[in-house]
Amino acid sequence: MGATQEFTSGYGRGLTAAVAVVALVAVVAVGVEDGAGGALRALPLAALVVAVVGALFWAPGVEVSDGEVVVRNVLRTVRVPWPTFREVEYGWSLVVRTTGGDVTVFAAPRESGTARRVRRGGTPPPAALPAEGTVRSLRATAETVGAAIEARHDALVRAGHLDGAQRVAAAQGLAPARRVHVVTVGAVAVLTALSVAVLVTG
Repeated sequence: MGATQEFTSGYGRGLTAAVAVVALVAVVAVGVEDGAGGALRALPLAALVVAVVGALFWAPGVEVSDGEVVVRNVLRTVRVPWPTFREVEYGWSLVVRTTGGDVTVFAAPRESGTARRVRRGGTPPPAALPAEGTVRSLRATAETVGAAIEARHDALVRAGHLDGAQRVAAAQGLAPARRVHVVTVGAVAVLTALSVAVLVTG
């Protein structure tokens, strides 16, 4: 039906990059002042800050493809096959309703009233997609992501690809798949422990 659409936050990516630069400068400054040993002691805390900000603002996103909707939140990723999709709802952030429960999209907050008034024309219709590849957008709001999900679902329905899909999914026990970000959680835990150890030992 079309290319995969990937939505992330441009603001979040910029913030994470800025924090990483500040953290690097801080470590270098400590190294200049206190030597290599001081820089090594400052490194875990700097890395912890970057890891947390990255998990909160860089990693979250949404992918919309012909096969599924993939929601990457802070602590876990949820893969929603189209047969399990029901609808989207616009609350404080986008909510994807599925046969296996609701999935709140951390990366797609509701657009502010000011931004909506500035645009005035409402959410523009999704642009035509190329036949393959990935189309990336740094404008991950509830409105833009929700419109993309609804448009792809409608296109799949019109093409007949989802005829009887919910019945088959129910019969086969198909459900959204949830995966915890074990590496991210583990890295934050280790860096937190190292940072505490450095602070305690002075």
